Amino acid sequence: MTDAPGLLDEEVFRLYQSPVIGSGYTNLYGEENIANLVEKYRELNDANKARMLALVVGFSESQDLSTGLISVAVLHALGMEKAVLNAYRLAEAKNDAETIKHHFDIGVSLADHFIGN
Repeated sequence: MTDAPGLLDEEVFRLYQSPVIGSGYTNLYGEENIANLVEKYRELNDANKARMLALVVGFSESQDLSTGLISVAVLHALGMEKAVLNAYRLAEAKNDAETIKHHFDIGVSLADHFIGN
């Protein structure tokens, strides 16, 4: 993909959605999505890394549990612990805080298992 911000945004959105989470044994919890997003981030130049990071941080605040799980996993895998802690902090204010935090915990575990440091 090109370095144009709009195209980068589209590619990041696509990596969140494809492959479909739960569509098969190898992507039961979004493992492939997480790995693909981390790989994409690592291949970008600094300006695009900042753009992608902003997108992922924004998605970490999503009401969608799968999007939040993937986002927190990617942030954790990239060593962005302040952003991870902020996602947990923001989740505390939501009605379903425990469910959201549980999904974040799953994402952190997936990142540790499939990505490492």
